Amino acid sequence: MQPTDPVAAVTHPDPNPYYAGLRQRAFHRDEALGLWVAAGAETAMAVLASPACRVRPLAEPVPRPLLGGAVGELFGRLVRMTDGDAQARAKRAVAAALDVPAETVEGEARRWSAALAPDRTRLDAFLFALQMHVVGALLGFAPDRLPEIAERMRDIVTAIAPGATPEAIGRGHEAAAGMVALTEALIQARGDGLARRLRDAAEREGGVDAAAVTANAVGFLFQTHDANAGLLGNAVVALGARPELRRAVMSHRALLPGLVQEVLRCDPPAQNTRRFVAEDTDIAGQALRTGDAILVVIAAANRDPALNPDPDRFDPDRTDRRLLTFGHGRHACPGDAIATAIAVAGLDALLDRLSDWPERPAGYRPSPVRIPRFL
Repeated sequence: MQPTDPVAAVTHPDPNPYYAGLRQRAFHRDEALGLWVAAGAETAMAVLASPACRVRPLAEPVPRPLLGGAVGELFGRLVRMTDGDAQARAKRAVAAALDVPAETVEGEARRWSAALAPDRTRLDAFLFALQMHVVGALLGFAPDRLPEIAERMRDIVTAIAPGATPEAIGRGHEAAAGMVALTEALIQARGDGLARRLRDAAEREGGVDAAAVTANAVGFLFQTHDANAGLLGNAVVALGARPELRRAVMSHRALLPGLVQEVLRCDPPAQNTRRFVAEDTDIAGQALRTGDAILVVIAAANRDPALNPDPDRFDPDRTDRRLLTFGHGRHACPGDAIATAIAVAGLDALLDRLSDWPERPAGYRPSPVRIPRFL
């Protein structure tokens, strides 16, 4: 059966036939969901680039359940979750900090991939552990701190997820307070990790307060936790479903970067994102009113023939690839090179370690991000 709506499609075994139907109505109102749906590439880019479309509702910059605690304070300072002049300054500092030499990222990614790469029974845990260890190490945390950081970030992400229980939110507040303290200490310490790079970039930019620097240093981990786990997991799915491609990649590891890029296009971890209309505007000939919500279906737009010719062909050698997985406009993610490098290193290690490659996932985690389960 096809998904019931574009939100449910994220965890469907094969949502692409459904997405193809959505593209026939490139921009339409879904009354059951109570929001507009942008599924075509042109309309998706128009929404993402529109200054009238914000990442949070005007009346609720921080989700109400998170108010009054450390998770809410963290959330409200993330450049991913804010708009305006302060966001633009902090975003420039974030982008400058993330301009890390490729060999540094690749070295940490290979190091932790080799150290953590599992057999089949621990594959699910590896998807998350790898991201936290690599990004934590890049931030400048000592190796013996990384397991603790991974646990704290799991609690923070769980608290922010829609429908989190009061108990989970409470654990998230505690974890967020701990991460802020650890990160503040790291920023003050000597070193040249991402945390210090972000502080220095913020000082050069000006107008970025210390609390925002700390929050966005933690944000590197937050934004990596589910998204990069989903990317690596979906790449495992892609290779499991294509034995001939897996054999080719096993012999020619230079195919891995193209493979990861094609997974980002065909089966992205962030299948959709939301925008909220802050002022009356017009998009794709539709009049939108202040307070309207829009679901941008990135996974459908990536397969729009207007964006990628022959879009349903999975081809790691594709030279004309375009994708919206890392966003478009002022909220485009500057961490694409780091995310790709981690996934490439993880796959490289798994190709050497896994003798029993999973042909298909056991299902998908109940999450806004598309993350497969293997056990």
